[in-house]
Amino acid sequence: MEIVIVRHALAEEREDFAKKGLEDQFRPLVLKGRKRMQKICMRMKDFIKDVDAIVTSPFTRAAQTAQILAQAYPNAKVLEIPEMVPQSPPQALLKWIRTQGRNYRRIMIVGHEPHLSTFASFMLTGKAESFIDLRKSGILSLEVETFAQANAGDAELMYSIPPKIFD
Repeated sequence: MEIVIVRHALAEEREDFAKKGLEDQFRPLVLKGRKRMQKICMRMKDFIKDVDAIVTSPFTRAAQTAQILAQAYPNAKVLEIPEMVPQSPPQALLKWIRTQGRNYRRIMIVGHEPHLSTFASFMLTGKAESFIDLRKSGILSLEVETFAQANAGDAELMYSIPPKIFD
């Protein structure tokens, strides 16, 4: 079973958005980020043929990234879950994968840093200490035996692709 981890695309600058008096969770993607993610999706289809579910943070920039991915993978279910918000512990996402992921072969998760790299590190080493650098629009793939029996420290890193490769 595969967990494809995707960091959200380039979003509006945090400081500029805060000046508008709006909360960070509503910060949207910028046009450059949308276009880059669309380009990445076209290339991703060469090595990721299908996705069963796209699981995303409810924050605007991640949800918008998930919608772009859903255009490339129209058969995938798109699910917004609270376990994908930046403050959520990696154990919460692992629990969701164990209980809700059992009907899927490949799950794509879309979210934020440092949440995603901490989750990946947790799955690889069993420790919730990040050692991974995941850039905006970056992709990382983990393999586990089954989602239902996935445990921290049991995953294997299949690949990590920085977004520069797609430029």
